[in-house]
Amino acid sequence: MKYEPTTELPAAVIDAIAQVVAEELGRVAQLVPPSPAAELGRVGQRQPDGGSRRPRPLQSPPGSQQGSAARAGLAGLPQLVAERLLGALEMTVAALDPLVPQLVEVLPEAGPRSGRVAIATVGSQSEMLFELARLESVVPGATAMVAHVVAAVAEHPAVAPQLVGTGSDEAAIAASHGARHLALTAVVATIVLRPLWPAVTATAIIGTALGVVAPILRDAPMPAAYADMVLAKRRAEYLMPRHGSGRAVVTDHVFTLAEGPLASVPDFSENGLVAVLPDGIAVRAAQESGSVSVSLHVVKDPPQVDASIWDEIVELSWRAPAGGAALSGAGETNQISQTVQIPQTVQISQTIQITPPWPGDYRVRVCARGRDEENGQEYYDFVVWHAEAADPVVHKQSDRLGHLLRGEPVPVVPAAPDEVYRWVESSYLSEAATVTFVADKTGSEVLRAFGADESAPTPIKQFHDRHYSNVDPWVCVLDVPGGAVAVEFNGWQGSDRPVLRALSSPGNRAGGMFWNVNAVTRFSLARNGDVLTNTEFYRDHIESPEALELLAGLDLEGRHRKAVGLLAASRFTGVWLSAEDLARIEAVDIGYPILPLLPELYAEQRLPDGSRSWPGHGPLGADTDRLATLPDGELREFAWWAAAFAVEHSELSGHPAVTAMLADRAFSPEAEDLARRSQLHDHLKHRWLWMALHEATNPDPLGAAIRSLDAARYAVAGHAAELLDQARARLPRLPGPPSPPR
Repeated sequence: MKYEPTTELPAAVIDAIAQVVAEELGRVAQLVPPSPAAELGRVGQRQPDGGSRRPRPLQSPPGSQQGSAARAGLAGLPQLVAERLLGALEMTVAALDPLVPQLVEVLPEAGPRSGRVAIATVGSQSEMLFELARLESVVPGATAMVAHVVAAVAEHPAVAPQLVGTGSDEAAIAASHGARHLALTAVVATIVLRPLWPAVTATAIIGTALGVVAPILRDAPMPAAYADMVLAKRRAEYLMPRHGSGRAVVTDHVFTLAEGPLASVPDFSENGLVAVLPDGIAVRAAQESGSVSVSLHVVKDPPQVDASIWDEIVELSWRAPAGGAALSGAGETNQISQTVQIPQTVQISQTIQITPPWPGDYRVRVCARGRDEENGQEYYDFVVWHAEAADPVVHKQSDRLGHLLRGEPVPVVPAAPDEVYRWVESSYLSEAATVTFVADKTGSEVLRAFGADESAPTPIKQFHDRHYSNVDPWVCVLDVPGGAVAVEFNGWQGSDRPVLRALSSPGNRAGGMFWNVNAVTRFSLARNGDVLTNTEFYRDHIESPEALELLAGLDLEGRHRKAVGLLAASRFTGVWLSAEDLARIEAVDIGYPILPLLPELYAEQRLPDGSRSWPGHGPLGADTDRLATLPDGELREFAWWAAAFAVEHSELSGHPAVTAMLADRAFSPEAEDLARRSQLHDHLKHRWLWMALHEATNPDPLGAAIRSLDAARYAVAGHAAELLDQARARLPRLPGPPSPPR
């Protein structure tokens, strides 16, 4: 006999099912492993560490979440959790035989069913989702009936008390909560599905149970003791210092760091930036809505005030009623992504609660910048520490908005010279780029100097869509009045000295600025093939008098360093880039792949007595210093011996270009092309071999010997120890102290 699902079940049938569930629930719940049970139990709760976990969900079959609440619930669970629960319960469910005759008696008889079911699958699809889809194709409405029965049985006096999770800590309560509810749905699913489809698999039953229990647990309240256990866990695991960054949601020009929602409109007239709330602080933003960047630091003692990059800095006290203040808009998770510094160990980057989870008096220093900027790029920094209540302290007040809010006259601030390039800070170049200005050359000439292939124009999207491991360089160019501009999105070839020499030869100028997301910069100027400066963009790093003269009166230490560097490079070359120019580059959507020039060859620095300026390190450790005692001719032979060793132990030992280079001790056009190509993603296999050969050509003999050996040891894999042993045997013995008398 075949039956159809129904949700019209008499109370007596629900009562009979509940009695069977009450007998089996505890036994089945004990078989659920605590770890995945706890994860399941927390699906609707804020995590005990304050985190917002988003593990990989199950891979659904095509269209699997349409018309099936159970499949949607199952597909939304973390894949590892669901698979572990399947493994734990599969044999138990297969052995369950909870017969409820009263249920079978009321099931409607089914008409003929087709034995053929077509289900689309994908390679990474979960087995449970596949079996659940098969079940619903054979017996439509079966999972909906399970959900109906579960809802009714969960309220039954024989079952409801067993669903209350217990435990001595947060994890135990969450595990008990999840395991008991899963046991309920697993037993009910077994009772309901077996009569409907005798061939139903244990996998389909558990998939149904998980799909039904997931939405229940998202809405079900946790046991009464859970909140206290969560707080105890947070406090036990809370460490300082901790630092975080994220975005706060702004509503009506205000965002908060508080324990609850904003109850009334704050008054910012006292300091123009921040106001104290009953459970935190409110900050006045320039933008009316949206979000702003915020960094937050919780420390034991406040650091010194650094006013150089901020427009407004105010410090004040607030009393936390319970602790755990959160940025507005953080949602139920109440946190931002952060790094915790654990003393004498490592940094742990994760998303957990930042502000201290204790009540009491706290001090906060609020820093703001960008509230006057037209591009809407506002930044805020909070430093929080425990301290007794004290009067507010204003460390800096300079932006126009602050003056307006305080009712003060707005000062007239002259435009800074670098404002001409501040548009870059809100452009596609903002995080990482190199912009190179070249006087008196065309875009085609600039491409050739970069080593780019002008015959291979490529849509920019293709470069962006490459695998993240492929960092092969590429460049865009634009002819502008006075010369050309090269733009590298997240590239840096324009800051390399060989490129700068090529760009500035013969008889013209090139200058540029590189920056990346890690705040690393490089400012470069070159004239007539001579690199004047090529260094980190700090005044004390720049030695060129001409470069320093260009930078006189400009703020290299402030927050607009990119704009300042671009301004100086444009002044040097007489070539400029506007926001409209960048838009033209993006609209054209063409970049050119670069075949990188060979790296710069550096001389090894020596002291007046001929010894190394920086001794004690190198491929031979301290023994590397002994190379400095060799004459230039022997150093040159040593360099080519190391390169030849690398060649001998490589697959290129018989390559004509390599053989010719060892014989001629110079690059042929073919060899240079191969060496340059070895720096590209698809040709890296022999990169170190070519670098050993390249380093051997260094005009400085000591530099050639040290760096050729250094590259060769990376090229020869398992022969590195042999190489270094032979290298040491070639070194002269340095005179040592006289032997002690016997």
